[in-house]
Amino acid sequence: MLQQTQPLIAILLAWIVLGERRRPWFWPTAALALVGVYLVVFAQDLAAPFSDLQHGRLEAGLYALGAAALWASGTVLGRFVLGKLSLTTTTAVRFTLALPVLIVIVVLQYGGSAFAHYQTPDILPFLGIALIPGFVSLLLYYRALRSTPATLATIAELAYPVTATFIASAPPPYGFNQPLFLPQFIGTGLLIAVILILNYTKDRTPPVVVEEPAAA
Repeated sequence: MLQQTQPLIAILLAWIVLGERRRPWFWPTAALALVGVYLVVFAQDLAAPFSDLQHGRLEAGLYALGAAALWASGTVLGRFVLGKLSLTTTTAVRFTLALPVLIVIVVLQYGGSAFAHYQTPDILPFLGIALIPGFVSLLLYYRALRSTPATLATIAELAYPVTATFIASAPPPYGFNQPLFLPQFIGTGLLIAVILILNYTKDRTPPVVVEEPAAA
């Protein structure tokens, strides 16, 4: 449940960093989107987050809030950077900065043996994962983010757990044959309705224009 606070953090950061302001009717629709995602994530037991709080899972809660804050800041800072860099440059910078940091984290956690279990045949599958759901998806994401306010983009990103849930429900080898529950369908309908409404009624903001250096 704490991870679903990501839109609230992103909206606050967009207000501080980007100066984005939303009309009053935005807030009830955003709350409706959060309800929809809650129904999808906790469909099997809607009271699960509250029972977990009674067991004092403080560390897990802090990690969840940290992940939500990082995810939210990625949306807002990505929108900010796109005002100065092209989408291809922004994507390249994200890869070139993130990869060394992740390597350092893995080495610090597991030492030199962190990469020992990888084999040569693993190269192509991992390369495919990096290029298609990684590089290409980021290009599409930043292309849309150039002309979408961060406060609206963060609501649209709530579709991620919905997509993951329905993919997991697919039969093997495409999914895990996870059962679906009625609240998940209700929550999905709410979230899709909110995204369509916000997209239809949003103020048309001009796309971010990258200033090209003047020719000498």
